[in-house]
Amino acid sequence: MKLFSTTDIAKSVRKAYEKYTHVVLNRAYGLHKPVYFDTGKLLDLKVPLAQYASWIPASKSQLARWKNLGGLLIEQDLIPPEEFRSDVTIQVECPLSMDRLKSCHWRNDEYGVIPHPVSWSTHEDWIDLHHPSADALRELWTAAAGRVFSVSELSFEVNIPVSRLQYLKNSLKPQEHWYVQKRLAPERTEFLPAWDWLEAGEIPKSMITQSGFKPQIEEMARFGYINLKKMQHFPADEPDWRVVNRMRERALKDLASVRSLVESIPDHFQK
Repeated sequence: MKLFSTTDIAKSVRKAYEKYTHVVLNRAYGLHKPVYFDTGKLLDLKVPLAQYASWIPASKSQLARWKNLGGLLIEQDLIPPEEFRSDVTIQVECPLSMDRLKSCHWRNDEYGVIPHPVSWSTHEDWIDLHHPSADALRELWTAAAGRVFSVSELSFEVNIPVSRLQYLKNSLKPQEHWYVQKRLAPERTEFLPAWDWLEAGEIPKSMITQSGFKPQIEEMARFGYINLKKMQHFPADEPDWRVVNRMRERALKDLASVRSLVESIPDHFQK
C-alpha cells in the first residue's frame, strides 16, 4: 500500500489528476471537531465531477459514470464499500485507526494520500471522549447508575458540558428512550404515516429507528406537532473497569500507529 502525506488537499487532488484518470476524494469525517474541506476550491478543475454515498441510491448512477469516464469522485462513506477500484484516493481527514486508513486505500492501483494534521490534539481528545479512562468514567457512573436522565439533566448533575457528555455517556451503554406527547395532527402529508404509526408514551429509540420514521418524528417535534424528550436509561451494573481501560489502551495504540505512519511517509509534493 503506497502512501503519501499532504498539507494541501486541493493541491494534492490537482497533482493526482495530472497523471491519473480515476481519482477519489474521500470526504468523510470521523472527528467530533472536523476541519471541513471546502470543495469549492476544486470547482475550477476541468474534470468530470461525481458524488457518491452508499446510503443514497440515486448516487449510484454517478458512480457508474465515474467508473466509465473517470474524473474526480467525491466519496462520503467513512468506511467505503468494496464496490470499485481507483488510481488514487485522497482523504480530507487523517483517520483515527489503521482499519479506517486501510479501508480507504486498499483499492488504490497507484497510491493514497493522507492529510497531515496541524496538531494531533483533536484526535487525542476524540479518544478521551469515546474511550475515557476508568478514573474519568467512574464519577459519571456513580451519578447515573440505574437512573434515567436527559443529557442536559445529567450535564447539570455532574457538571460536564453537554458537548462532551453526549459522547462520554456512551461508554456506560445507556438505552435511549423517546417520550412522546402528541399535540396537533400535522397538515403536511409527508408526516401523516409517521403520525399514524406513532403512539404517545415511552418508545425505545431502537423501535423508532426500525420503523423508518425517525427523521419525520424529529421534524414533527421541531414543528410543534408533538412534544419529544429523549431520555437515557443507564444500567445499574458496574462496568468492568479493566475492560474500559483496555479499550482505551487499544485506541491509543491504534492512533499511535497512525501517527507514526503519517509522520514517516513521504510528502506528496516531493514525490
